[in-house]
Amino acid sequence: MAETQSYVTLKRAAQALGVHEQTLRSWEKRGLIHLIRLPGSGYRRVPVEEIERLQHEMAARTADEAVRIDPPRRDANSLARARALANTVCAELSHLESETTLDEFMASRRGRAWS
Repeated sequence: MAETQSYVTLKRAAQALGVHEQTLRSWEKRGLIHLIRLPGSGYRRVPVEEIERLQHEMAARTADEAVRIDPPRRDANSLARARALANTVCAELSHLESETTLDEFMASRRGRAWS
């Protein structure tokens, strides 16, 4: 006899993982988690096995693997570099034609869409 798979709501899964519900939606979009959509309503449900898998992966990470973002430095050299970068961006933006949107400009700078 086949074992029945159990599912939980996004809210309960997010609480179990210690993340926001929107994070789970983002992970689904990026292919990091498999969510089930209920027929008719389209609401998402999370298989318990996925929660357990993610809990295991999250627990296996060490503190050294965590991404750390240091606050910006406030020394004179860093501030001068930041001002120079801001002035460069302002100069580039001032040369844009009025028909060019910010999205088009960012796509050309970054090689992909801004939003």
